[in-house]
Amino acid sequence: MKKHLAVLISGGALAVSVLGLQGEAMAASTVGDISVKAHPSGCTYSKYNPDGHQGAIANCSKSNGGHYKAIVVCKRYLDGSKVTRESATWKSSGDSIVWCPPETFSVSAGVMTKAS
Repeated sequence: MKKHLAVLISGGALAVSVLGLQGEAMAASTVGDISVKAHPSGCTYSKYNPDGHQGAIANCSKSNGGHYKAIVVCKRYLDGSKVTRESATWKSSGDSIVWCPPETFSVSAGVMTKAS
């Protein structure tokens, strides 16, 4: 019984030292400018159908530290069901392009943004 009590006390002391008695928190010193990331602005998007291919294109004039990608809603020729696709990569500059799958055509376009 004495051995179990000693293990229990030492385990409790270890838990208190790790979890309970952490002392004062110290703020990390910073060097240089800190920039807050925001959603991109000045975004435009439209259906994009070069050479008969169906898709969408999106672009944002200011990334503000964030990213964006194109979204397209496509409709199937056979049954009229809709399919939504988004570009695989997030962009911080330039055009983002996404294509409709085969046997579909683009119905509408959009842009998705994120602040990181």
